[in-house]
Amino acid sequence: MADIWSEALDGLEPRLDRQTFDMWLRPIRLARVEGNLLQLRAPNRFLKEWFETHYLDLALDELELRHERKFEVAIEVVEEAGEATRGQLEVVVDHPATRSSEISHGRDSGAAGEQPSAYRVSPRRGAPPRGLHPRYRFDSFIKGASNELAASAAMAAADEPGTRFNPLFIYGGVGLGKTHLLHGVGHELHRKDPNLRIVYLSAEQFMNEFVTAVRNNEFDEFRARYRRDCDCLLIDDIQFIAGRDRTMDEFFHVFNALYEAGKQIVVTADRVPADMAGMEERLTSRLNWGLVADVQLPDLETRIAIVQTKAARDDMELSPEVALSIAELVRSNVRELEGALLRVTAFAQLRGVEIDPAFVRSVLGKTTTDKLPVTIEAVQKAVAAYFSVKISDLKGKRRHRGISRPRMIAMYLCRQLTGSSFPEIGMRFGGKDHSTVINACKRIEALAKEDEDLHAAVESLRGQLSAA
Repeated sequence: MADIWSEALDGLEPRLDRQTFDMWLRPIRLARVEGNLLQLRAPNRFLKEWFETHYLDLALDELELRHERKFEVAIEVVEEAGEATRGQLEVVVDHPATRSSEISHGRDSGAAGEQPSAYRVSPRRGAPPRGLHPRYRFDSFIKGASNELAASAAMAAADEPGTRFNPLFIYGGVGLGKTHLLHGVGHELHRKDPNLRIVYLSAEQFMNEFVTAVRNNEFDEFRARYRRDCDCLLIDDIQFIAGRDRTMDEFFHVFNALYEAGKQIVVTADRVPADMAGMEERLTSRLNWGLVADVQLPDLETRIAIVQTKAARDDMELSPEVALSIAELVRSNVRELEGALLRVTAFAQLRGVEIDPAFVRSVLGKTTTDKLPVTIEAVQKAVAAYFSVKISDLKGKRRHRGISRPRMIAMYLCRQLTGSSFPEIGMRFGGKDHSTVINACKRIEALAKEDEDLHAAVESLRGQLSAA
């Protein structure tokens, strides 16, 4: 009976991708068995709650299948002294980055040559963190399916800094909440322990301060601020330093110093580390040491909640029907949702009319599109219908040509139309490796040049999805 949990894990491992299994199931240990009750142990509260929500039913099914009887499971949190789990955890998406010369002038810092000092004063214990937006706190962040993992991980990092989710890497498109979560970590850490020295800045600011420190011979002060006098580093848009060799080298040493000292590091970007052209491999590797979590486009329910929250915060009276209308018309990011709400209320005030769904459509119909962004799920559904196969077949491992070719086409269209990264597409197709997706895309590109029927199928699906 002592091996009952190990046997269950052996059965579950082939059913999940490696990263998921190593992240959420492997750390769960068996404490004891009492009849049909398994007492399990989790290393922290966040992992316990995530396992219970997403994998407990799967585990119970495996136990029942193996032993032909039902089990109950109780999980306690037992944190081992001195243990900091530093496995490679990943959930994945990407977007393009901007580039400029390394010796440039940041939008926040002015010309480097005009600055009297390369570094901002090292944070004092008890002083509030500089640069954090007062509204960007956890209690004002709207959680939904599109950001659940990233939001939960950010809260866990603030609850247990420097432990399991270190570094925490959050990525996604513009206006989806990455910076909000980053600031939320800073606010929550300061609330819990005002003596923590929290440093927040953008990667561009980091580069400009570093360049000025070199020019002004103030490197000792710069190192003190970021390596010695920092308990938590929050850095936004890390993709900015890709290709800037000296800045990457310095950030590499800052990262090592903080990580080895057990200090929390939270980083945001517009893409996964592996997709950052010009980023040093050793730095990419370190950014993958903790949890990599994405924020995606909000679903309808989340968009409604965002509109309602914004309206309540600004003392606007908004009916549920109006909130729904705005959320249905604006299907992109949080900023555009909030901008649409302001536009509707401003027009209503100017015209002196009541806001109803028809008025919302009259205002937003000119500035928004009825087209939903193409999603991986939409591609899978369209391809499955076109080729008369099941979505589960597209996600499965069958190599029959009647399945494998539609699967490759679906992967190709996902890459072309959704902007998702190769790793994310692979994960959404049954946990396949990113190299499988790359090969599928190359294969379809080559075949489409020679096979007219395949080319016609791809273009038909592309048109169908783009017009949806």
